[in-house]
Amino acid sequence: MRGIPIFTRHGSRPAPLAIFAMAMAMFSVGCASQDPAGIRIAVDAGGKGTMTIAALTAPAVATVQPTASKGVKWTDGVQLTITAGDFDSIDDVAFEDLIVDAADFTADSGTVRIVIPRGDDARWYRALHVSAKQRAAMQKALERAIQKVELNENLTIAVEMTGAEVAANLVQTVPGVGVSAKRGVATIVIPMDVLEKSGSPMVFAINWERPGMTASRP
Repeated sequence: MRGIPIFTRHGSRPAPLAIFAMAMAMFSVGCASQDPAGIRIAVDAGGKGTMTIAALTAPAVATVQPTASKGVKWTDGVQLTITAGDFDSIDDVAFEDLIVDAADFTADSGTVRIVIPRGDDARWYRALHVSAKQRAAMQKALERAIQKVELNENLTIAVEMTGAEVAANLVQTVPGVGVSAKRGVATIVIPMDVLEKSGSPMVFAINWERPGMTASRP
């Protein structure tokens, strides 16, 4: 079954540069070269779970500049917005045109496939990161932070199958794209230049098994 672009939102808020490290910890699985933008999905044995979206944007300075300041001409703005919500079925989940296919889902084992569009017509990655031109200006702003933040120009998708052992791969390998699986979490890190180039959608396949439940099968 194909998903629908709807999920329950518990709220969203802009995050200042000071909490980039916290966002990195939420999405990172040991890679120090990930931007804090991406999607994290956590799924329990019944197919219910949570989705968290982190979007890195460059809003108009007038909308984010300090309201009580003097003698400063504000020139650049960077904003991280985190939105979290719950879903009742992993098979009914999508974000923009990024589709989750969980037709092979069972409580003890199964496969989830995430279809990842790329190219000019893809919408999902544009909702999470800025254009190449904006990234150059964003990097200049990030370099001025108390702790310099390096913009790595990539997006991360992490899927956690709670209580399960996982393995993950791309159905067809794409140069520059990294895939890993550790402690029940499957992760894909995709460079923005890969997403911005035309090409067939990537398919991120996650296989999992819950050992105790598998052993109890009749």
